[in-house]
Amino acid sequence: MAKILLSIRDLQARALAEMKRQPGCSDIRTIAINRGPDNRVGSDWSMCVLSAGAADANTAARAALHVQRALRHDYDLATD
Repeated sequence: MAKILLSIRDLQARALAEMKRQPGCSDIRTIAINRGPDNRVGSDWSMCVLSAGAADANTAARAALHVQRALRHDYDLATD
């Protein structure tokens, strides 16, 4: 199945919304989507938490890995 292409802004909004649904992560403020190939997993982006807000940083980091893994199956970045 082909992946859906999203702009970096759309992917960031989708990823942040998914992060906020993770246990202990409703207060996460900011994430970043980083463009770049990762041939190990067949993806052209990665993400990280920039501001965890009141969320525990370790919980936020684990949630980011989970969300990244899940979203990478369905989405790639559209070229600018």
